[in-house]
Amino acid sequence: MEPTKKIITVLTYILLAMMAYASYQGVFNPVTFARDSQSFGTQGIGQDFVNLFIVAPVLLVSLYLYLHENKIGFFLFGGTVLYILYSYIIYAFGVHFNHLFLFYSLIVGSSLFLFIMFMADFSKKAVIEWFEAKIPVKTMSTYMIVTAIMFYCIWLGEIIPALISGTTPKTITDNNLLVNPVHVLDLAFSLPALIVSAVLLLKKHNLGYIFAPVLLVFIVILTIALSGMAVALTLQNISENFYLVYIFSVLSLLCVIILVLFFRKIK
Repeated sequence: MEPTKKIITVLTYILLAMMAYASYQGVFNPVTFARDSQSFGTQGIGQDFVNLFIVAPVLLVSLYLYLHENKIGFFLFGGTVLYILYSYIIYAFGVHFNHLFLFYSLIVGSSLFLFIMFMADFSKKAVIEWFEAKIPVKTMSTYMIVTAIMFYCIWLGEIIPALISGTTPKTITDNNLLVNPVHVLDLAFSLPALIVSAVLLLKKHNLGYIFAPVLLVFIVILTIALSGMAVALTLQNISENFYLVYIFSVLSLLCVIILVLFFRKIK
């Protein structure tokens, strides 16, 4: 095995063990989210359930596929690691201090370095040559740009009125947060990444063919996690506005269709 793949494998197993433990604690130890609002804590339980029983197995399977040079496995592994990084940044900065704080911090660090190492290895490959000539480039790029614009509008629709009125967005006050880490991650990283990747894909740049499918896999997994949160809230009879879940569900279905069409064009 190549040295880079050995390091990636070791980091993945370490990440998997820490995430499994943190998720188990979130689902089965009531102390974990005791300091958070009822809604925020319940969402944490729902997401931890998805992380433990869906994301962890997907990470393991995608690692196996990646190590065996399965082309789809590269995209699945990258998207799964990106989801873990995104999610645990929210845990680290959004969840009130608890006994898992060091685990959250270590998961953020290990997933960040794992993602960087993996993408550095992945970017060496001429991925554009993996595909047949006719692939749904415009469809995928349009989807990514429209999704990014949609969520810019949603988040700025919460933020700008609050800035103008000198108040705090309801999503922050209701959950006793300093800021909404989702706003920060999406405005600073996720949404710009969607747009830049879409443009690179339209220009038929190799990095576009790498990042675009990885980001779509990330969106699908994130939607599954959001569904887990919604189910947890429903089981606890907590009333929330689920319009974002409905939006994500539609986006996820479209995302899966586009990914299937894209992957079918792999030689």
